[in-house]
Amino acid sequence: MIHKRDDTTVTFLRSVPVFQDLRRVSLQLLLDYLDEQEFANGETIFTEGERGRTMYVIREGEVEVRRRSSDGKDVTIVTLGPGETFGEMTLVELEPRSATIVAKRKTLVYSLTNLDLWNLYKADNYAYVIILQNICRMVSRRLRKADSRIADFLVLTGKEKPKRLGAKRKG
Repeated sequence: MIHKRDDTTVTFLRSVPVFQDLRRVSLQLLLDYLDEQEFANGETIFTEGERGRTMYVIREGEVEVRRRSSDGKDVTIVTLGPGETFGEMTLVELEPRSATIVAKRKTLVYSLTNLDLWNLYKADNYAYVIILQNICRMVSRRLRKADSRIADFLVLTGKEKPKRLGAKRKG
């Protein structure tokens, strides 16, 4: 549970894209489900491939999102700061973590587990729907940005030939 339950916390949560459009009563209820955690500079929050059930919202600090390349090198994909989230895909799909997250400096986060989200669903269906809709929007924006980066990379490397997505068809 969040220790500091004042108007600045509610104002901060309202500014977080995942929680936008929640009513004040829903934000107050959400405070009951969010946990506050602190990570030291250089501390790994979670590792690519491990099982996850928690989304994080950065209140203070900064994290790096790292992904292992096909040749085994850790590559920093993006740096995230206050108001941004990570780990949200695990609330939608229970799959292994897609990246490693490392605190770049002392970082304070609020965490929400899939069980917390389920309990929120039972307590405030409106808040549950808004949060999931906002997560879908955020994932869609990130996918569009990734698609753009991939297109730029393919042009840069001269490998513009399209590949098929999904399973191969027989016949």
